[in-house]
Amino acid sequence: MARPTIADVARIAEVSKSTVSRVLRGETEYIRDETRARVLRTVAELQFRPSSVARSLVSKRTRTVGLLISDVGNPFYSEVIHGVEDVALGHSYAVYFCNTSYQLDRGLTYINGLIDKQVDGVLIMSSSMSDDLVLELVRHQVPTVVLDWGMPVASEFLGCLSVDFEPGIRAAVDRLVDLGHRRFAHVSGPLGLPTSHLRRDAFLAALGAHGCDPAQVAVVEGNLRTDSGQRALTTLLALPEPPTAVFAANDLMAIGLLFAARRAGLHVPGDLSIIGLDDIQLAAEIDPPLSTVALPRYEIGSIAMSMLLELIDRSEPGASSLTRRVQTRFIERQSTGRVAAG
Repeated sequence: MARPTIADVARIAEVSKSTVSRVLRGETEYIRDETRARVLRTVAELQFRPSSVARSLVSKRTRTVGLLISDVGNPFYSEVIHGVEDVALGHSYAVYFCNTSYQLDRGLTYINGLIDKQVDGVLIMSSSMSDDLVLELVRHQVPTVVLDWGMPVASEFLGCLSVDFEPGIRAAVDRLVDLGHRRFAHVSGPLGLPTSHLRRDAFLAALGAHGCDPAQVAVVEGNLRTDSGQRALTTLLALPEPPTAVFAANDLMAIGLLFAARRAGLHVPGDLSIIGLDDIQLAAEIDPPLSTVALPRYEIGSIAMSMLLELIDRSEPGASSLTRRVQTRFIERQSTGRVAAG
């Protein structure tokens, strides 16, 4: 059986197609109640579903947005996605999910595809986005919200959501110093990513405030996955004076440090204190539970999507870029403790 059309509804309900369209849009101010009821009854009987393509031609909107993330396997993104979805679905938007796997060429492919699909907007939660890719979206006048993008560009089509890492990381460092630690190390994310520099620099600045020389802090570059945390510990233990406390740029690498410490016969936190960043669910469930700098992940997703809707609905040309900022906080668990005597 052929899919029913709006013409079928109009013919059976004995009204014009424009009347059917107005009823479906809820514009019934000048339509009699009995006519509206007849149209809705016919729609139900035929199981008619309006064409999204046809609606988009009239409204100039597709009611779709794209969401680019770095790694679908990273638990950090689960709550971010939920935040995006809840706001999007609440405003009748569908979300295209795009996993870049930290690869710029994949990001470019997705962005070109989203532009071709004429999505109403794009959320970039991927740390592997180049400035050129973001600017390509802006050039095509696609409303775009980017997480932790440092390039100062003023555009009515651009929103920038940033994370203030300083409060949470400073509190973590304060606690480590209170516990007697004086030898520190950092396992960073890939140093080609701006967010890796933000986290590393916030950590070194917090240590500097306590009189620690940042040049004396060992920094090992990781890949934001568990395996690089394990490899990093091997490097750190080979130092003439291994650290007693390590701050990892995300929880997955911190968990890798925990695994490696256990295999090396080290007690956490007796021999080594470890702090992560993100506060993924596993952080509280691992043994010992991981101390971490918590990001409001659901809030990041919901705020980003709300910002994107604001950009989509803007009517004034030449407006400035939207900016928002979210805070971090330190959560102390059992992976941090007082430095061992001697």
